[in-house]
Amino acid sequence: MNKRTEVALFALLMLVVVPLEVLCALLAYETLGEIMRAIYLFLVVLNLPIVFLALRSRLAAALCAVALAAVIIPCQVVLCDRLIRVQAEAGRIVTWAYESRIASGQFPADLSMYRFRDGDMKPFVQQYQRSAESGGFALFYRVGTESTSHSYSPVNGWGYYPD
Repeated sequence: MNKRTEVALFALLMLVVVPLEVLCALLAYETLGEIMRAIYLFLVVLNLPIVFLALRSRLAAALCAVALAAVIIPCQVVLCDRLIRVQAEAGRIVTWAYESRIASGQFPADLSMYRFRDGDMKPFVQQYQRSAESGGFALFYRVGTESTSHSYSPVNGWGYYPD
């Protein structure tokens, strides 16, 4: 393969993986918290030495770029899928809670009567509680770590605590 083709392929590789890594690093805030987002952003910066490595060996640089992308991208793709699915389930729980209040005059005390549409997301729903201070109830769910918590309550709406 000639030098011009190698350079073009390496540039194409970097034009694909670096934006994906940046997107994944930004997504890490919602899935893993602000500390992990900072770590992911640091990892993305490691692409700069890889570019300089490409001046000596494009093959070694490409392997390093692919290895770095393999550390960042797959995990966040899985967590992004989970984020979308658990947020959808949380939306259904909130709808169910409001419908229950309309039917019975009060919010449900717990989720024992709720039927999960996506049962795989049940472990990520951390807590549901009836709470007068929260406007009737509060729902808490997580995505990647237990130290990060997404929430909903009638008083505060949708919220997120990153770490």
